Amino acid sequence: MKSPSTTSASSKGWQGIMCGLMVWLLLGSATSGLAQTRQELEERRKRLQREISMTTSMLEKTSREKAATLDRYTTLQKQIERRERLIQTLSAEIAAAEAAIVRNTAVVESLTSDIVALRADYARALRQAYRRKMLTNPLLYLLSADNLNQAFRRWLFLRKYDQYRKAQAEAIAQTQQALQYRIAILEKTRRQQSELLASLQQQRQTLGTELEEKQQLLKAIKANEERLRADLKRQQQNHEALNAAIERIILEEVRKQAAKKEEVETASVVAVPSGSSAAVLEGEIVSKEDAVTTSFRQNRGRLPWPVQSGFVTRRFGRQKHPTLPQVELDNKGIDIRTSENAAVKVVYDGVISGVQYVPGHENTVIIQHGDFYTVYSNLVEVSVAKGGRVRTGQTIGRVGTNPLSNASDLHFEVWHKNQRLNPSLWLKPQ
Repeated sequence: MKSPSTTSASSKGWQGIMCGLMVWLLLGSATSGLAQTRQELEERRKRLQREISMTTSMLEKTSREKAATLDRYTTLQKQIERRERLIQTLSAEIAAAEAAIVRNTAVVESLTSDIVALRADYARALRQAYRRKMLTNPLLYLLSADNLNQAFRRWLFLRKYDQYRKAQAEAIAQTQQALQYRIAILEKTRRQQSELLASLQQQRQTLGTELEEKQQLLKAIKANEERLRADLKRQQQNHEALNAAIERIILEEVRKQAAKKEEVETASVVAVPSGSSAAVLEGEIVSKEDAVTTSFRQNRGRLPWPVQSGFVTRRFGRQKHPTLPQVELDNKGIDIRTSENAAVKVVYDGVISGVQYVPGHENTVIIQHGDFYTVYSNLVEVSVAKGGRVRTGQTIGRVGTNPLSNASDLHFEVWHKNQRLNPSLWLKPQ
């Protein structure tokens, strides 16, 4: 017959195995969401670090001359915003790492307790087996049975006990492996947390320095407010000339498009002489343009940025001047500050409607996409001409650089027929 104590030890052993399996299952479900959150935070941190690296490079190249004070202030303001978001992300990462440390510490303690219990059960079972001479002399244990039936039961018991011993040893090994794995994760998380804390401290120090420079720039801007207002007036005159040039080209294209469609509609109701293909050809062209219009509209919010990297320094529509009180600006598109000599790329397939030089804004390229138009201003080294077809991602020129401030800004607009649209709603989110 089975010894009650041995049976109890066997039962506890199997309970230990089940506990180990449950620990693994709980770890998988409880930590997957946490790991995903930490991964998202890490990706956000790396993206912000890339953006800060870009604006740092811009600040290094931006002149410190008085004439460039406002451009430097604008770039520094964006740098401060990004660094503040990075500090928030680092703080969230540190909190997530602390939560992971607490969780893994509890798991390590639980696994350690499991190993102690499993080894105690295993040792107790071995001692009982030795006392019953099951391990020292299994054959004698069988032969000492009172009858054949008892000998058979003892043989079954020995076989099951051998299976239990193997399972118990495997449970101890698996739990030990899980413990070592969790200890390694815990140590790695602690190292990462230490690195994040050091990075957070460094970012806070850098932010303090940037905030001091921002205050100094504000003082310099206020001290030169008269000159700044004169520069603003000149810039507004240049913008008005740019707006007039863009409107002239686009409105002329809209007029041509309307006339073409009207001609096709007229031809569709008037008998066309046999063999005449002019009306048919015009109809096919209009049909293709309608398809392009529909396709462009469907890509609202998904268009690629016209430059590889950069940030918006002036958004669409009316807005307050960043430093001059009671001064409002009206932007017909968005201004994107980017790296020096950055390539300007087409955001969607189209046809070049015009290339126009405007003093103060270098070259402007206008591309037609059916009833939609995109505008790219402040380009140098323009590589396209009116009437040419372009594809998404094709380089049409490079962004010009202000010789005084070394700032490189692209002006970008989106039109639907004769109406200006907010470009930020058409470009994919950064």
